[in-house]
Amino acid sequence: MTTNPKELSETIIRANKRAIDRSVRTMQTDMEHENTLVAETPVSKLQKVLKIYRSIKPLLAVLSTIPLIPSNWRAAVVIFNQALEALSGAGADITAQFKAGKDL
Repeated sequence: MTTNPKELSETIIRANKRAIDRSVRTMQTDMEHENTLVAETPVSKLQKVLKIYRSIKPLLAVLSTIPLIPSNWRAAVVIFNQALEALSGAGADITAQFKAGKDL
């Protein structure tokens, strides 16, 4: 096991590269098939954000462990990842409760 941050970072990236690439390619394909001509509601925007988050979640996990990235930046990535994970868990509740124009 090396203690050199560069070598350790390269090892982490090499170990996760295929899974991350596959996830990002899948997201890109999915986003290309999205109908951009349809007016987006707040719920559909949230669903799109959560779909993108689920695709880049492995990338965020790797970024939070790479020693070459400053520790406070890695901590920010971890906090962002946790916030999106919490939102992802609440996504179904939000979409189930949303009714367009119900407060009018």
